[in-house]
Amino acid sequence: MSISDVKAALGEADQLLDQGKTTIEGVGAALDEVSGLVLATLHDTRRAEAEQARKAITDAIREVELTLRTIAAAQDNGNAYRQVLG
Repeated sequence: MSISDVKAALGEADQLLDQGKTTIEGVGAALDEVSGLVLATLHDTRRAEAEQARKAITDAIREVELTLRTIAAAQDNGNAYRQVLG
């Protein structure tokens, strides 16, 4: 694989990561909407199932945030490597 091929592959990967980021951002927006409804519905409920639902929502939101950070780091690293290649 030539340097040009590597740079092209890194460019394609960056575009694919952008698509993934857009998808995950959409998931995050939907999750925010749903979590607001669920948390409002579960307000004052102390049943075990309600606590599990609250934890699951919190965990899902955290995973979306972590995924977006991972995508950003991958793009930053890929772009830095592409610049090193010239």
